[in-house]
Amino acid sequence: MALSVPGFNAAVRLPTQLTILHLRKAIEYIEKETSEFVDVYFEQANVFSGLVGIFGVRALHFLSPYKKHKHPDVAQQRFPDLSLAGRLDPPAKFAVESKGTTRPWALQSHYNHSGWYIVWRYLVDPTKQIKRGRSVVIWRVDVALLRSDDWKYEGSRAEEGRGGRTHTFGVKQPKKRFETAIVYQRPGIIIRQGRPTLAE
Repeated sequence: MALSVPGFNAAVRLPTQLTILHLRKAIEYIEKETSEFVDVYFEQANVFSGLVGIFGVRALHFLSPYKKHKHPDVAQQRFPDLSLAGRLDPPAKFAVESKGTTRPWALQSHYNHSGWYIVWRYLVDPTKQIKRGRSVVIWRVDVALLRSDDWKYEGSRAEEGRGGRTHTFGVKQPKKRFETAIVYQRPGIIIRQGRPTLAE
């Protein structure tokens, strides 16, 4: 790994004008802000992952050249979350989606759009021992330019009157797709039995 800042891989390609400094500051912001809402994680983890993604959008909007979409419906429900200089209909290379997840490789989305995906992979540490004063730790950040054919449709098991999740798409062969897109890996954290944990 070609590292310029501890934990960061300067060799990973990033969206135009986005830098490691932007990502480093965004990580700090996400950890600080989401630590205030950690009770949500224990009530509904998927909602908390949504909050991680939202705070990622907010951080990049204020700290980088990528700006939140001007139309709230697009920014909140559709694609993309951000675009370079706030372009309304950006080409894929200038579109950025922010996702939070606890999973070490998998990524899901309600859409299969082409564009840049920044994945904030986090863990919750109520003891605040992994990072002092933080109950939420971003342990890895993946940045990948995905095409529509990188996604596979996963359907829905929702039934009328019985509930279920809405349709989603998942990245095909996620480990293979993301292992070369790891721009940040927190030192001292490894994956064991499919979960991030402290290295011995």
